[in-house]
Amino acid sequence: MADTAFHGLALAATMAGIVCLYLSAPRQQWLSRPLAGRRSRVVGALALLEGWLLWSTVMHPVTALFTSLTIAMLAFTILPFAAAIRGAAPARREG
Repeated sequence: MADTAFHGLALAATMAGIVCLYLSAPRQQWLSRPLAGRRSRVVGALALLEGWLLWSTVMHPVTALFTSLTIAMLAFTILPFAAAIRGAAPARREG
């Protein structure tokens, strides 16, 4: 039961870090202007580190690193496509 809680917290921290890093990118499509660069990148990096540490409590540290990287690759791939779909939805309703 405790492992499940750590997995959930680790996933949430990893996703929070990825979203902070993505929203601080100059060409992100979710906000009208990006978040403050340095501050949100530091918060994102700390959240990713926290996620890795939480993963490391329930699995080997190397496995935790690759789990974090796999989640990051997936999220960095999905976020731009989700923003494009979100932006196309109002255009379809109007037309």
